[in-house]
Amino acid sequence: MENVSSVQLSKKTDPEEYDLVVLGSGAGAKLTAWTLAKQGKRVAVIERKYIGGSCPNIACLPSKNIVHSAKVASYFRRAEEFGIDTRGFAVNMSIVRDRKRKMVSSLVDVHLDNYKRSGAELILGSGRFIGPKTLEATLPDGTRRRLRGANVIIGTGTHAALEPIPGLADAQPLTHVEALELDEIPEHLLVIGGGYVGLELSQAMRRFGSRVSVIDRNDRLAHREDEDVTDAIRSLFEDEAIDIVLNARVKAISGKSGKSVRIVVEQKGVEKTLDGTHLLVAAGRTPNTKGIGLELAGVELTQIVDT
Repeated sequence: MENVSSVQLSKKTDPEEYDLVVLGSGAGAKLTAWTLAKQGKRVAVIERKYIGGSCPNIACLPSKNIVHSAKVASYFRRAEEFGIDTRGFAVNMSIVRDRKRKMVSSLVDVHLDNYKRSGAELILGSGRFIGPKTLEATLPDGTRRRLRGANVIIGTGTHAALEPIPGLADAQPLTHVEALELDEIPEHLLVIGGGYVGLELSQAMRRFGSRVSVIDRNDRLAHREDEDVTDAIRSLFEDEAIDIVLNARVKAISGKSGKSVRIVVEQKGVEKTLDGTHLLVAAGRTPNTKGIGLELAGVELTQIVDT
């Protein structure tokens, strides 16, 4: 009886075998999974939250949806230039948000259909390595599955970086995720970061009616781009009355985003204080590599170098 029980236990704990196991369902990972599954390979994709990755859920496409609504709002604000009377014009951010949510929901449905048609198995749960090419997926109900892939792809993406600035975490700042879920127009939005995420959302919120201040530690907005590009962006922002604070090092933050926030910055040795109602952090990205057992898979991490 002991031998039979040992065999049964072994069968329960042996990993399920796949040709490919993918951790994360972002663009590269999902397209590879669908392609190989259509070729007859046994493929599993483990996704903890966003089906299809960040692009259709919380990044590229939702932000463009919000940006489009903001563009329409900007035309209405300039309507008199075109001989149009828009008395009573107002922006309802709840409707803007719901329009974005509807689009996201339809995109998720498209992804689910692609999984069904391709034959790739989508496993909703948190995944982590428990050994080389072997992962454990914890499902929402607490049950666990073990999977081993002849090949494994890590596609876990990134999240907004929060620097160790005094008071930043306590201020409960917005990242792009929360900014795309706003149901109110910020009275004065303070944005830390002059990269594409910060710039895109800054312009959108300004066009909805917010006062906006962008703070960046570099001497140019979008400083990795060519100078003619950054000069054009700066000129556009100045035309739209967006405040630009460059060469600024954030020293301390106080208050709570959504109520009242104060930022102390240093410019060329001189301290300056900025007050606002909301705070958005868009100062870089951090890989989602913590807590997924990479060391058990034999994967080493390099240091992130800020350029």
